[in-house]
Amino acid sequence: METRPTHRIGIMQGRLLPRVGDRVQAFPGPLWPTEFTLAAELGYEAMELTIENASLETHPLLSPQGRRQIRDTAAAAGIHLAGLCCDTVMETPLIGPDEHKRASALETTMALIRASAEAGLPMVELPMMGENSLRHDGAYDRMAAVLDHLLPLADQLGILILLEVDVPPADIRRFLERVDHPRFGINYDSGNSTWFGYEPEDEIPVYAHWIGNVHVKDCTRKDYSVPLGSGETRLDDVFRLLLTAGYAGDFILQAARQADDVAAARDYLTVVRQTLTNARNSP
Repeated sequence: METRPTHRIGIMQGRLLPRVGDRVQAFPGPLWPTEFTLAAELGYEAMELTIENASLETHPLLSPQGRRQIRDTAAAAGIHLAGLCCDTVMETPLIGPDEHKRASALETTMALIRASAEAGLPMVELPMMGENSLRHDGAYDRMAAVLDHLLPLADQLGILILLEVDVPPADIRRFLERVDHPRFGINYDSGNSTWFGYEPEDEIPVYAHWIGNVHVKDCTRKDYSVPLGSGETRLDDVFRLLLTAGYAGDFILQAARQADDVAAARDYLTVVRQTLTNARNSP
């Protein structure tokens, strides 16, 4: 699978701006351009965009003018566009039991892939959890059928399709080998792996070749998403194993939100920089 050179440290869109309702993660609305400048001022190098059903009508990604504005805003701030996290598939599952919802989700996802490519994004991430999890009966076959539509489009447009999963590493490796496509891979989430009970040495070596993006998060097996360094996620081991395996992509902060999200993002960046340095210097 194709990877991108360098280890840029980025942040998920919306984490530096006021929350949208009670959502931890959402497109931040009209203030979105200001976040690029703020991210650059803090020292971030990249941003992963996010979209959910509520923002499908207003997200700039879905209009030609908006896509130009995204490109221009990111370029002016010196921020790399890391990709798009499609939370839409968590709300309208791609592989859930409802056939009509599956069809709607597929249509939306294909439109988002086209829009992402036109905006210059290198990848689209599909979270495969909850009703959209590969744990459900028949899910792998349904996902293979979905990819029969998505991957030719991704190939045509030169964009990666990455899954974020909750299944055992051996299971997802078998599926990656079954699909066997250079535009298809994994978005590894360090905190989610802790939450689901997986250890980094049991995951990363198994499918490192397919990891195209990394979300940096800290969790415990009891508490989902806690401030970096306060949970059970072994970030030093995660980074060391990724670099040992040759991972060359981005590290995107998707860490716990706090009362002062900007101060938290500044602290999180310091933690990740040091962790990355430690991994580079590891024997």
